[in-house]
Amino acid sequence: MSKKIKFEDVVEEASDTEESDDGERYSEESGDEDELSGLNISEEKFPVLRSIVRKGKVADSQTYSGRSEDADKVAIRQELSTLSFEELQKLKEKIGSKKFNQTVTGAKKKVPERVDFKRANPNRPRELSSKSRRIETKAAVQVAKVFKNDPRFDNLCGEFHEKKFNRNYEFVSKMKEDEVKKLKEELKEETNPRRVEKIKYLIQRMENQIRSEKKRKEEEQKMEEERQVTIDALKQGKNPYFATKSIRKEKDLREKFDSLKKDGRLDQYMAKKRKHNTQRDRRHMPFSEDI
Repeated sequence: MSKKIKFEDVVEEASDTEESDDGERYSEESGDEDELSGLNISEEKFPVLRSIVRKGKVADSQTYSGRSEDADKVAIRQELSTLSFEELQKLKEKIGSKKFNQTVTGAKKKVPERVDFKRANPNRPRELSSKSRRIETKAAVQVAKVFKNDPRFDNLCGEFHEKKFNRNYEFVSKMKEDEVKKLKEELKEETNPRRVEKIKYLIQRMENQIRSEKKRKEEEQKMEEERQVTIDALKQGKNPYFATKSIRKEKDLREKFDSLKKDGRLDQYMAKKRKHNTQRDRRHMPFSEDI
């Protein structure tokens, strides 16, 4: 036997559900009222602040007709300016710092924009996100990696010996001398001023290199002679003789003056040296103002 549903029963059930919803809504509002209890924030004195604190966000146009979001922010700041520091602190403790900051500043959570990585032009490369992990593709045929090493910094190539290196590459200095001769011949026939300056620069640089190489060879020869004298003295049972830096400097200066005198350039060298010394003394001489 089917049960008949009366219209009055349906109306009573609907009214009961509406009353329950109103009760829940009233309990939520009363909870917000409890949050603001104990503070001197009345509805008449702070209408905007009380409404925003109750909702937890800036009032929209439906709540206050004709009032924009910026106007609500200005109204909130004006209302909060009348509160004391103690009341502001209590308000912050009641509603929470996050809700308080959202109410005062009106800050909203930024929604991340979804970027659609598409090719703007068929001829342009595709734009990819830097956060996405790229899959490295491997070649079908694996080729052994070629390692390039510099023999100067490779321990397997042995140690560097300056004497052996100079002896093995002694022919380079002879090649430089031949190249200087060719450049000097080219300089006589060259008419382009830029090329002339470049040739002069190359000649001067290579002559300086040859001169420094000759000086290095002379120093090595002197050191070898001193070493041989020491070895001979030890073989004869005598005390070895080791020349100091001052003795070596005096000996080098004597040999330099002898070579200048032999070439007839001693007077020119001495005049240049005197000029340099006078300029140096004049630089360190005190002025009349300092005396």
